[in-house]
Amino acid sequence: MEESNNKIATSLRVATIDIDGILGTPEVEQFGTEDGRVATYERFESALEEIRQSGGVDRLVLNIRSTGGCLADALLIYDAARELGVEVITRCYGYVASAATIIAQAASKGCREISANALYLIHCCESAVEGNSHSLAATKELLDKSDERLAEIYALAAGRTPEEYRQLMNRNGGKGVWLSPEECLEAGLVDSIIASSPITDDARGQIALLGLTPLPPKPLAERLSEAWGRVLKRVGLAKNNPLPVNATSANGGPSVAPSQAEKSEQQSPPMPPSRLHTAEPTRVKECDDPAPNGVPKLSGNSGAYAADMESLREAIRRGVEG
Repeated sequence: MEESNNKIATSLRVATIDIDGILGTPEVEQFGTEDGRVATYERFESALEEIRQSGGVDRLVLNIRSTGGCLADALLIYDAARELGVEVITRCYGYVASAATIIAQAASKGCREISANALYLIHCCESAVEGNSHSLAATKELLDKSDERLAEIYALAAGRTPEEYRQLMNRNGGKGVWLSPEECLEAGLVDSIIASSPITDDARGQIALLGLTPLPPKPLAERLSEAWGRVLKRVGLAKNNPLPVNATSANGGPSVAPSQAEKSEQQSPPMPPSRLHTAEPTRVKECDDPAPNGVPKLSGNSGAYAADMESLREAIRRGVEG
C-alpha cells in the first residue's frame, strides 16, 4: 500500500479517513493510485485494520467528498464505521449525494457535520436493468425495499419518522432536490454546519477537536516570509533558502531583508536608453494555403511571429555585446 492519507495519531487517539470519488469504483481506476483515498468497502476495511493495528483510537473522523455510487459499498462502510466502537464524526464537503449520504449517517449522536459551502442530495434508489417482466418486477421490489431501508437510516440518525425522508426522496419524480446546509439542518440530515477551510493544519485541528490549549500563533515576520515564499513558488522563482527576516524595519514593523541579487541590482547604474530592448507590435499576414506538395510550412502569421522573435533576440545580442 502506498503512503496512506489515513491520519493516525496515537498520542491524540484520533484517526481521519478521506472518502472520495464514486463509491464502489476501485481507487486506482479513478485516481491512478490509492493515495489514501477510500471509495470501496474493501479499502475502508483496510484502513480500519490499519487503525486497529496501531493500537486503536477513541475518535474516527470521516471526510466525505462523494456524489455517491454503489449502495452496497455505502451500507457496508456505514456498518463498519458504527461497529468500530468509537466516536465517529462525519464531515461533508462539496457535492455529497446519494449513497454517500448514508455513510454520513454513521456518525455518533450530534456528530454529523456539513460544510457551509456544501450541497446535499437524497433520492430514491436507481438501477439499470434489462430482462423480462419477472426480472423487472424483482428489480422493482429490491429498489422499493432499498428506499425503505434508506428512509429508516435517515430517521434513525435524526430521531424522526421514515415518512419524512420518503417524502424528501420522492421529490422531483424520485430524483430528489439539492439541499443547502441550512435545509439539511432543518430536515435533520445533519447536526451542525461548519466553516469550510482546507484541511492543511491537522495538528491545530486535532488540538481544537480535543479542546486542548491552542498552539501560539506564528510571529508576523515569519508569516510574511512564508507568504512571500509561496508567491515566489507560484511564479516559478522559489529558492532553496528562505528569505532572511529582519526584526524591525525603519518604521518599527517587521521587514524582509533584500537578497544579494536585489542588492546588486540596486547598486547597478541604470541601463542607458539605447540598451533597452522593446518589441514592436507584430504585423500579421493573411494565412497561406498549404504547400501543393504536402510539405508543411509556416503560415503567414506564424512566420511573422517567428521573424519578430528572431529580431528581438538579435537586438538583445547586440545590446549585450555592445
